[in-house]
Amino acid sequence: MRIVLMGAPGSGKGTQAQRLVTRFHIPQISTGDILRQHRKEGTELGKRADAIMAAGKLVDDATMLDIIRDRVARPDAQSGFILDGFPRTQPQAEALTTLMKDLGTPIDAVVLFEVGADELVRRISGRRTCSLCNKVFNIFSAPPASPATDCAPGSSEHQLFQRKDDEEATVKERLRVYEENTRPVLSYYSDAGLLRTVSAEGAPEQITQRLLEAVGSAAAAAKPPGGAKPAQPAKSTRRAAPRKRAARAAAKRRGAAKTRARTTGRRTPIRKKAKSKAAARRRARPSAAAARKGAGKSRAAQRRRSRKSKR
Repeated sequence: MRIVLMGAPGSGKGTQAQRLVTRFHIPQISTGDILRQHRKEGTELGKRADAIMAAGKLVDDATMLDIIRDRVARPDAQSGFILDGFPRTQPQAEALTTLMKDLGTPIDAVVLFEVGADELVRRISGRRTCSLCNKVFNIFSAPPASPATDCAPGSSEHQLFQRKDDEEATVKERLRVYEENTRPVLSYYSDAGLLRTVSAEGAPEQITQRLLEAVGSAAAAAKPPGGAKPAQPAKSTRRAAPRKRAARAAAKRRGAAKTRARTTGRRTPIRKKAKSKAAARRRARPSAAAARKGAGKSRAAQRRRSRKSKR
């Protein structure tokens, strides 16, 4: 099963992706994570990305597609994967479709996590990070415990701060950019019949259930209808053809005979197959033997009458 997850920042893709990983045992492929891994390991793709970023540019689509190609070719992704963070534009979506077809692994479904704008702002602007242990909390949905038992040694309270990216004004701008760039991608996948929309508001368990239903319908659509079996090779009809022709001819003769019987008032005998000479000889033998036996009896009777007359 090959799935693309889409949704605005704060829609909960990461949380639900991990639940899919646990359920289906397929990897989550985050383009941001694998890009950082290539750069850290100093691979050829990582060096190419470093050179682009050093020039103050964004990593181009061709490089990102090569990174995705490398990742989906690994053994753990052969049964499927969950792609997160790509594509973000329609040209990227079109290029990804071409890549997956070339690899013989087309995308099965694109799942959109739908959340209202006000709820997204609340979720993201409520994020707080602890300056002591770097743990992330949300003052609305996941506030830190007090006193803190999981913070840095010697600290009984988390020291929270808000990142600039999580400030409300910044969040609204991020959502505007997302809307502008991503909506054409959704239209592209909708036209392709791959888009599934999931309401991502409510309890996490409820969202997971909706996601599983959407993914399940996509998996069913990807299978051959009715569990169709591979087509069997056609049987040869060379030997059966003469038999069929003979049967059709016999039926035609019977039909003609019935028609004549209806029109003339008497039945017309249907010509039977000629009997073989061997069969005729076999049937003739008993008659010849009987004739010889009769002739013998006649001669014996004549001899008896002759003897009586002499007496």
